[in-house]
Amino acid sequence: MKDKVRPLYRCSICGTIIEESVHCGRPCVIVLGPKDRVRLSKLLSGILRHFPHRFGVKLDEEGWARIDAIVEGIRERRPDLRHITSDVLIAIAQYDPKERFEILNNKIRARYGHTVRVKISYEEDTKSKVLYHGTVRKNLKNILSEGLKPMKRQWVHLSTTIDDALTVGKRHGHDVVILKIDCNCLRSRGIKIYIASKSTRLVQYVPSECIFLL
Repeated sequence: MKDKVRPLYRCSICGTIIEESVHCGRPCVIVLGPKDRVRLSKLLSGILRHFPHRFGVKLDEEGWARIDAIVEGIRERRPDLRHITSDVLIAIAQYDPKERFEILNNKIRARYGHTVRVKISYEEDTKSKVLYHGTVRKNLKNILSEGLKPMKRQWVHLSTTIDDALTVGKRHGHDVVILKIDCNCLRSRGIKIYIASKSTRLVQYVPSECIFLL
Protein backbone atom coordinates (compact mmCIF):
# COMPACT_ATOMS: atom_id res chain seq x y z
CA MET A 1 0.00 0.00 0.00
CA LYS A 2 1.27 3.44 -0.90
CA ASP A 3 2.40 5.46 2.10
CA LYS A 4 0.43 8.61 2.80
CA VAL A 5 2.46 11.78 2.27
CA ARG A 6 2.70 13.84 5.43
CA PRO A 7 2.86 17.64 5.73
CA LEU A 8 6.07 19.37 6.73
CA TYR A 9 5.93 21.58 9.81
CA ARG A 10 8.16 24.30 11.27
CA CYS A 11 8.68 24.33 15.03
CA SER A 12 7.50 27.66 16.45
CA ILE A 13 10.22 27.50 19.12
CA CYS A 14 13.45 26.30 17.46
CA GLY A 15 12.53 26.72 13.78
CA THR A 16 13.34 23.13 12.80
CA ILE A 17 11.36 21.68 9.88
CA ILE A 18 9.95 18.25 10.73
CA GLU A 19 7.13 15.82 9.91
CA GLU A 20 5.62 15.96 13.40
CA SER A 21 2.96 18.53 14.31
CA VAL A 22 4.35 19.05 17.83
CA HIS A 23 7.96 19.95 18.69
CA CYS A 24 9.63 21.53 21.72
CA GLY A 25 6.35 20.89 23.52
CA ARG A 26 4.42 23.28 21.28
CA PRO A 27 2.21 22.97 18.17
CA CYS A 28 4.07 23.55 14.90
CA VAL A 29 3.12 25.60 11.84
CA ILE A 30 2.53 23.85 8.49
CA VAL A 31 5.17 24.78 5.92
CA LEU A 32 4.05 22.45 3.11
CA GLY A 33 0.88 20.43 2.81
CA PRO A 34 1.02 16.94 1.26
CA LYS A 35 0.20 18.09 -2.29
CA ASP A 36 2.73 20.92 -2.26
CA ARG A 37 5.35 18.63 -0.75
CA VAL A 38 4.89 16.10 -3.56
CA ARG A 39 4.90 18.87 -6.18
CA LEU A 40 8.13 20.42 -4.90
CA SER A 41 9.77 17.02 -4.45
CA LYS A 42 9.05 16.13 -8.08
CA LEU A 43 10.38 19.49 -9.23
CA LEU A 44 13.58 19.06 -7.21
CA SER A 45 14.01 15.58 -8.65
CA GLY A 46 13.51 16.89 -12.17
CA ILE A 47 16.05 19.68 -11.72
CA LEU A 48 18.71 17.34 -10.34
CA ARG A 49 18.06 14.48 -12.78
CA HIS A 50 16.80 15.88 -16.06
CA PHE A 51 16.60 19.65 -16.61
CA PRO A 52 18.95 21.71 -14.40
CA HIS A 53 19.53 24.17 -17.26
CA ARG A 54 15.87 25.22 -17.26
CA PHE A 55 16.35 26.65 -13.78
CA GLY A 56 19.83 28.06 -14.31
CA VAL A 57 21.38 25.31 -12.18
CA LYS A 58 24.78 23.78 -12.91
CA LEU A 59 25.61 20.21 -11.89
CA ASP A 60 29.22 19.16 -11.44
CA GLU A 61 30.42 15.86 -12.90
CA GLU A 62 29.21 13.97 -9.81
CA GLY A 63 25.74 15.51 -9.97
CA TRP A 64 26.12 18.03 -7.14
CA ALA A 65 24.40 21.43 -7.28
CA ARG A 66 24.41 24.36 -4.86
CA ILE A 67 21.23 24.45 -2.79
CA ASP A 68 21.04 28.25 -2.90
CA ALA A 69 21.30 28.16 -6.72
CA ILE A 70 18.33 25.78 -6.91
CA VAL A 71 16.26 27.96 -4.57
CA GLU A 72 17.11 31.04 -6.63
CA GLY A 73 16.24 29.26 -9.87
CA ILE A 74 12.88 28.07 -8.54
CA ARG A 75 11.97 31.50 -7.18
CA GLU A 76 12.82 33.23 -10.46
CA ARG A 77 11.01 30.78 -12.73
CA ARG A 78 8.12 29.65 -10.56
CA PRO A 79 6.19 32.61 -9.10
CA ASP A 80 3.95 30.19 -7.20
CA LEU A 81 7.01 28.93 -5.29
CA ARG A 82 8.68 32.22 -4.39
CA HIS A 83 8.20 31.45 -0.71
CA ILE A 84 10.54 28.43 -0.87
CA THR A 85 13.67 28.61 1.31
CA SER A 86 16.82 26.51 1.51
CA ASP A 87 15.76 24.82 4.75
CA VAL A 88 12.48 23.71 3.17
CA LEU A 89 14.38 22.18 0.24
CA ILE A 90 16.77 20.44 2.64
CA ALA A 91 13.86 19.04 4.66
CA ILE A 92 12.22 17.65 1.51
CA ALA A 93 15.47 15.86 0.70
CA GLN A 94 16.12 14.61 4.23
CA TYR A 95 12.62 13.22 4.73
CA ASP A 96 12.28 11.73 1.26
CA PRO A 97 11.02 8.14 1.83
CA LYS A 98 12.73 6.89 -1.34
CA GLU A 99 16.12 8.33 -0.35
CA ARG A 100 16.38 9.96 -3.76
CA PHE A 101 18.57 12.83 -2.56
CA GLU A 102 21.92 13.30 -0.86
CA ILE A 103 23.16 16.44 0.90
CA LEU A 104 26.78 17.39 1.56
CA ASN A 105 27.68 20.76 3.04
CA ASN A 106 25.72 23.31 0.97
CA LYS A 107 25.18 21.02 -2.02
CA ILE A 108 22.57 18.45 -3.03
CA ARG A 109 22.31 15.75 -5.68
CA ALA A 110 19.96 13.01 -6.82
CA ARG A 111 21.34 9.58 -5.94
CA TYR A 112 20.07 7.96 -9.15
CA GLY A 113 17.68 8.32 -12.10
CA HIS A 114 19.65 10.81 -14.21
CA THR A 115 19.17 11.43 -17.90
CA VAL A 116 21.86 14.13 -17.82
CA ARG A 117 25.36 12.69 -17.73
CA VAL A 118 26.86 12.41 -14.25
CA LYS A 119 29.37 10.05 -12.68
CA ILE A 120 28.39 8.77 -9.24
CA SER A 121 30.23 6.02 -7.36
CA TYR A 122 28.00 3.40 -5.73
CA GLU A 123 28.63 0.59 -3.29
CA GLU A 124 28.27 -2.84 -4.87
CA ASP A 125 25.47 -5.12 -3.69
CA THR A 126 26.96 -8.58 -3.27
CA LYS A 127 24.23 -10.02 -1.03
CA SER A 128 20.84 -9.66 -2.73
CA LYS A 129 19.48 -12.88 -4.19
CA VAL A 130 16.33 -11.55 -5.83
CA LEU A 131 15.25 -8.10 -7.00
CA TYR A 132 12.10 -6.87 -8.73
CA HIS A 133 11.07 -4.62 -11.59
CA GLY A 134 7.62 -3.17 -12.19
CA THR A 135 6.43 -2.45 -15.71
CA VAL A 136 3.23 -2.52 -17.76
CA ARG A 137 2.06 -5.52 -19.73
CA LYS A 138 2.54 -3.91 -23.14
CA ASN A 139 6.32 -3.86 -22.50
CA LEU A 140 6.50 -7.50 -21.45
CA LYS A 141 7.12 -9.10 -24.85
CA ASN A 142 10.13 -6.90 -25.63
CA ILE A 143 11.58 -7.27 -22.13
CA LEU A 144 11.36 -11.07 -22.15
CA SER A 145 12.96 -11.06 -25.59
CA GLU A 146 15.62 -8.35 -25.27
CA GLY A 147 16.05 -7.88 -21.52
CA LEU A 148 15.85 -4.69 -19.48
CA LYS A 149 17.74 -1.69 -20.85
CA PRO A 150 18.36 1.76 -19.32
CA MET A 151 16.60 3.51 -22.22
CA LYS A 152 17.10 7.27 -21.66
CA ARG A 153 18.56 6.84 -18.19
CA GLN A 154 22.05 5.72 -17.22
CA TRP A 155 20.96 2.62 -15.33
CA VAL A 156 18.22 0.02 -15.10
CA HIS A 157 16.39 0.52 -11.79
CA LEU A 158 15.46 -2.54 -9.72
CA SER A 159 13.49 -2.64 -6.48
CA THR A 160 14.25 -4.59 -3.32
CA THR A 161 10.58 -5.43 -2.64
CA ILE A 162 7.52 -6.36 -4.66
CA ASP A 163 5.59 -3.42 -3.17
CA ASP A 164 8.22 -0.93 -4.33
CA ALA A 165 8.26 -2.49 -7.80
CA LEU A 166 4.47 -2.23 -7.94
CA THR A 167 4.62 1.46 -7.04
CA VAL A 168 7.17 2.08 -9.80
CA GLY A 169 5.13 0.12 -12.32
CA LYS A 170 1.98 2.11 -11.58
CA ARG A 171 3.71 5.27 -12.80
CA HIS A 172 3.52 3.83 -16.30
CA GLY A 173 -0.06 2.53 -16.28
CA HIS A 174 -2.60 0.37 -14.48
CA ASP A 175 -1.89 -2.99 -16.13
CA VAL A 176 1.22 -3.65 -14.03
CA VAL A 177 3.31 -6.81 -14.10
CA ILE A 178 6.13 -7.63 -11.69
CA LEU A 179 9.34 -9.22 -12.89
CA LYS A 180 11.65 -11.17 -10.61
CA ILE A 181 15.37 -10.72 -11.27
CA ASP A 182 17.83 -13.49 -10.39
CA CYS A 183 20.83 -11.66 -8.91
CA ASN A 184 23.21 -14.62 -9.10
CA CYS A 185 22.30 -14.93 -12.77
CA LEU A 186 23.43 -11.33 -13.24
CA ARG A 187 26.67 -11.82 -11.32
CA SER A 188 27.51 -14.99 -13.26
CA ARG A 189 27.43 -12.86 -16.41
CA GLY A 190 29.70 -10.20 -14.97
CA ILE A 191 26.89 -7.71 -14.35
CA LYS A 192 27.41 -5.84 -11.10
CA ILE A 193 24.56 -4.63 -8.90
CA TYR A 194 24.91 -1.28 -7.15
CA ILE A 195 23.12 0.20 -4.14
CA ALA A 196 21.41 3.52 -4.91
CA SER A 197 19.20 3.57 -1.80
CA LYS A 198 17.62 1.17 0.67
CA SER A 199 14.91 0.30 -1.87
CA THR A 200 16.65 0.82 -5.23
CA ARG A 201 19.42 -1.09 -6.98
CA LEU A 202 21.12 -0.21 -10.26
CA VAL A 203 22.47 -2.37 -13.08
CA GLN A 204 23.64 -1.56 -16.57
CA TYR A 205 21.52 -4.26 -18.18
CA VAL A 206 19.38 -7.28 -17.30
CA PRO A 207 19.52 -10.10 -19.88
CA SER A 208 16.26 -11.91 -20.56
CA GLU A 209 17.53 -15.20 -19.13
CA CYS A 210 17.77 -13.56 -15.68
CA ILE A 211 14.14 -12.36 -15.76
CA PHE A 212 11.12 -14.31 -14.52
CA LEU A 213 7.47 -13.26 -14.50
CA LEU A 214 5.75 -13.37 -11.10
